[in-house]
Amino acid sequence: MIEKLDLTSIISKYYLNGMIEAVKWEIKDNKLTIRFTAPDKTMIGVVTCDEFELEDSEIGISNTTQLNKLLGITSGYLNLEYQKQHKLITKLIIADNQFTLNYALADTMIIPKAGSYVGDDVYNIEATLDNESINAIVKAKSALADTDTVVFKPFTNDDGDLQLEMEFGGNIEYSNKVSFYLPDIETNNLPLDFKVQYNSNLIKEIMYCNKDVPSGTMGINLDGVMKLAFDNDKTKSEYYIVAKEV
Repeated sequence: MIEKLDLTSIISKYYLNGMIEAVKWEIKDNKLTIRFTAPDKTMIGVVTCDEFELEDSEIGISNTTQLNKLLGITSGYLNLEYQKQHKLITKLIIADNQFTLNYALADTMIIPKAGSYVGDDVYNIEATLDNESINAIVKAKSALADTDTVVFKPFTNDDGDLQLEMEFGGNIEYSNKVSFYLPDIETNNLPLDFKVQYNSNLIKEIMYCNKDVPSGTMGINLDGVMKLAFDNDKTKSEYYIVAKEV
């Protein structure tokens, strides 16, 4: 059994409001692992959930949009089980007190292979994200819905405190812009003129789909690789994002 809100939260963390449709769910020892890659290869990620009560298996989810629509009519606690044909898992059966849903599974061979991060976990900028800052980043991007770039750079405020500035609106001089300042950052061999830009739509969706998490961490290295990590009790999500070319 799993609470519907918990299942939809897990799905949202890889689905990212429609950015990722097809994934493979791997279940082993009641732990769910979902690895995924953005279609444009600018992001890879993984979502894991402990205490996920399904038998050891690998199943293909080819249409997450349809799965979400089916889940939308359910409520409360859900029972998950498989339907098989000659030991081959063909359907995911989801049932609550009113409905029984049959979701047809895809052959795992047709699911795009997800990448994995092979670099080290040493970052030149590190910061903690709380619920307030996660929501503020979403708001900052939402205020400039027509732009798709956010520039990250160090900023020293009037008190001499080093912060991380996120400037939404790109690096065009005369465009509309919104800046959010993340305090209490830690730096390691960071050049003062360091500047890197990312897809702001991607950053927003990751933040929005993890807004149910009390806190997270951010790391950025000089190569422009950003790591975002969120931990919400049983569910963990990690994202590695490649910087946009200037």
